[in-house]
Amino acid sequence: MKNGLFFTSDIWLAAFLKAKGVKLNKIEGENRKAVFIFDNPENGQDLIKQFYNDSPVGILVIKNAMSDIKSAIFNMV
Repeated sequence: MKNGLFFTSDIWLAAFLKAKGVKLNKIEGENRKAVFIFDNPENGQDLIKQFYNDSPVGILVIKNAMSDIKSAIFNMV
């Protein structure tokens, strides 16, 4: 976390955060390696714990979030 932003290179964590409504600020990277930069919500650490402890999330919500993340990666070029 830096300057009120949260950074991750984990695509599934990025999709989970997006599915939970955290704003994706931008994606940086090159050579098939992306870093997802999110606004850091007040409950950011709690959301990360939820992710690693198998918190339930609707299949359509996570599917749509993953599609959005993948589209954003392919449009980085």
